[in-house]
Amino acid sequence: MELLNVLKAQSVWLFDANDLNPRGKHIFPDLIEWLKDRYEFQQAPKSPDDLDETKGLAFKQGSFPLGKDLVTVEATIYTDGLIANTWSSTRATDLFLEDALSNAAKEFDLKYPASLVRSKTHLSELTIRMDGSLSKLNPKLESFADRLSRVHGHKGATPFEVGGISFWSDVSSVALKFAPFALERKANTPFSENRYYSKAPLHTDEHVELLGDFERIMIE
Repeated sequence: MELLNVLKAQSVWLFDANDLNPRGKHIFPDLIEWLKDRYEFQQAPKSPDDLDETKGLAFKQGSFPLGKDLVTVEATIYTDGLIANTWSSTRATDLFLEDALSNAAKEFDLKYPASLVRSKTHLSELTIRMDGSLSKLNPKLESFADRLSRVHGHKGATPFEVGGISFWSDVSSVALKFAPFALERKANTPFSENRYYSKAPLHTDEHVELLGDFERIMIE
């Protein structure tokens, strides 16, 4: 299995934003400018009045130092937490959020105890190359795809193959909704290239490791 690119490495940190600023200090205009300058965001809110309960305050096309490299970051502030993205890894995204919160707390004399963040969830989206077709999972799947191709029988159509597989958890009765794990052929890409799209509610490194395990299962 070969990792071709990281499409999204998202971290969601949930907490009550008011707990950062328990005495209601007037910091938002300065905080927006501080975030914009510290992470060199090319797009940032013009004022706290841009805060929307559903859209949040969005900061885009910023940069964050990670070792010797700079990674692109974006973040959105909500009243109940933060969502951030990088195109590096969810570990990098977490480091960015930790850097932003801890340094904002120092800069503006805010409260940032370790217990502030109630939960952290992650979403990893990748493009990978795998060895072969998902039809290898089970001969019965390949047989069904052959039958489907025959029944379809449209002139000029290429044969059907297994296009994807997903694993779901039952989130119907829980407050925290996790994305399913999905692996499917990359859209509008020749099958011969063996390019796949995958998403998982995991750290990027865990996602890559699981995909490697899945490929070994597929080709055994």
